[in-house]
Amino acid sequence: MSIKQQLFFVKRHKTFWLIITLIAFVLLAELSGALQRLNAPVYNYFSQLQSEKHSDVVVIEADALVFEHDQLVYSLLEHNPKAIIVVSDSKLTHIEDERVFYPRPENNLCLSELKAWLGYTIQINHQKNANCDSLWSLIFPENNLAHSPLLSFALDIHALPKFNSKRVQSNDLLAGQVTDKLILISQTNQSFGLPIRAPKLVNEVNSIYIHAYVAHNLIEKTLISPVSDNLSLIIQLTSVILLLVLYQKVSFNLGIIVASLLSLTWLVLCFFVMTGMNIFLPAAEGVILNFITLFWVFLSAKWVEEDDLKRLINNIRQKMSGRYLPKSFTDQSTPWDSIIQLINQQLALDKSILLARLEGDHRLYEIRAINCHLSDIHEMRRDYERAPYSDAIKAFGTVKITRPFFKALEEKEAQYIVPLMYAGDIRGFWAMTITPDERFNEAAFIKNVNRFANQVGELLFHYRVFETQGKAESNAITRLLTLNLAKPLSQQIKHSINEMEQKLTTLEHVFNQIRSASVLFNLFGQVVQTNHALEQLAKQHHLPIFEMTALDLLCKVSDLDHENAKGKLRYLTLHKGEIYLPVQLAEQQFVLNVRTIESSEEKSSAGEPFEVGGILFEFINLSELMSQIHQDDDKTGLLSDNNTEKHNNAESEASN
Repeated sequence: MSIKQQLFFVKRHKTFWLIITLIAFVLLAELSGALQRLNAPVYNYFSQLQSEKHSDVVVIEADALVFEHDQLVYSLLEHNPKAIIVVSDSKLTHIEDERVFYPRPENNLCLSELKAWLGYTIQINHQKNANCDSLWSLIFPENNLAHSPLLSFALDIHALPKFNSKRVQSNDLLAGQVTDKLILISQTNQSFGLPIRAPKLVNEVNSIYIHAYVAHNLIEKTLISPVSDNLSLIIQLTSVILLLVLYQKVSFNLGIIVASLLSLTWLVLCFFVMTGMNIFLPAAEGVILNFITLFWVFLSAKWVEEDDLKRLINNIRQKMSGRYLPKSFTDQSTPWDSIIQLINQQLALDKSILLARLEGDHRLYEIRAINCHLSDIHEMRRDYERAPYSDAIKAFGTVKITRPFFKALEEKEAQYIVPLMYAGDIRGFWAMTITPDERFNEAAFIKNVNRFANQVGELLFHYRVFETQGKAESNAITRLLTLNLAKPLSQQIKHSINEMEQKLTTLEHVFNQIRSASVLFNLFGQVVQTNHALEQLAKQHHLPIFEMTALDLLCKVSDLDHENAKGKLRYLTLHKGEIYLPVQLAEQQFVLNVRTIESSEEKSSAGEPFEVGGILFEFINLSELMSQIHQDDDKTGLLSDNNTEKHNNAESEASN
């Protein structure tokens, strides 16, 4: 398949366009900077994790800089500092010393401007001021600020040396605290300014501290370089493509764990790259895109899978629409109609009335009547804790009623009642009448009724359990909290599969109950289906049926050689006929019927050669049939000659 054909094939799939949408989202988010702002909290957190305790920058705040300036500077020069930078808006007397600087536009010197970066004022503006030269470039000519680096806040604010001017003037300093240090002098801010928007400086209002961090970064060469937008875009697109491959191979639950581990690994990598290489990677964007890709893959797969499952459900329903499949007992709206059919088909009773228990009470109410009306009950009591109901419960079975229970009884009509119960749970009662004849066997009758009542009680018990579960699941609040207001697709699939499974199980069970040993081969020589009788036959005569082809089996059990056997199979395949062959295995005589099974109207996608679904081998056991016929003849003669009375009693028991 050419690349053009493959691309055309992919374009027809919804998942292709979903992936294109994800890539477009990444491009839009990166170009618009929508996700970049999330990097600021990560940068702040990384800064809080670092803790430097030494700095060669000293900050001195003066309460009245205008008046203290000259004496303060001369006092500091005595300790031989590296440089003194006086930051003030007021015009001060310039002390002529190459180590003293006054950054002001009229002096053609200025401090580098700081611009906002994702809400923090921590990025050095690389654009030069047209009115003055950068003081930092003069003091640190080896540092290049053209790429607009970020300030590192690894230095703890309490580790930055800070003094008041009065302490300096009173010589309350050690020489080592200012010698060869870069000193910043500023007017004390009386907390009227705004807090500095920078990590570790949120409690400071004097901007001299942010310039102190600039000086510290230049001295220690720890300025952080953010990756370029183009490199960031390449990293994110590459990550998304790799994650698309990864998350398609794992389940969603495992994907959550993998995404969490990858995010943690990415954050750790970004932290060590920032501290070791002074490069800040898009940490937060990587984490967000990681989980977005995971959920995108999951939702896209679910969307496509849902469409496929809906199509599958429709196909199953279409296939099952032409096949009759009765409802199961628990799926019916009421259980009593099926129970009445069961009783009518099996028992010859005069009258029957079924009574159901009122849930949560010990009272009864009439539910169904057979061969009579519900109003034909003469007994007025409906409390199963009283006779005759309590008598039946105590007997755990059928009891005869001596007092009138039904109205308009015939002269010899007998009344019986039996509880419908299972596992100690009373579901109802079954009252009935029967007119005994000369063949009536009361013991056999009670035994049969008890067996039917036990089965009916069990059916009613399970029906009640399913009904209770259904009501609990159909509760509006329960369905709302379980996202089950609309019928879930899984339930529809489960229902459709259950229907097919019920049909398939029934067919397999019927096929297994066939007495003739049968095996179906396809035209490729593979076993498609066997029944229980065939497996027993193969075990008895040591036939490796699943290792044999149709040709092997035909040659094994018959007198045909390979050429004649091939001719028979070729005839069956081309003409869709059938053949009968005598077969003798050990001392048993069989008739082997071999015939072709035509392919179904709904062919598989691969098709079937010659429109033949397979070749069926059916072994009819003549020895067993003849033996069964002789046994039946012997039993019939014995019963008719010697045991007529016993036969009548058995017949009476069966009829009752």
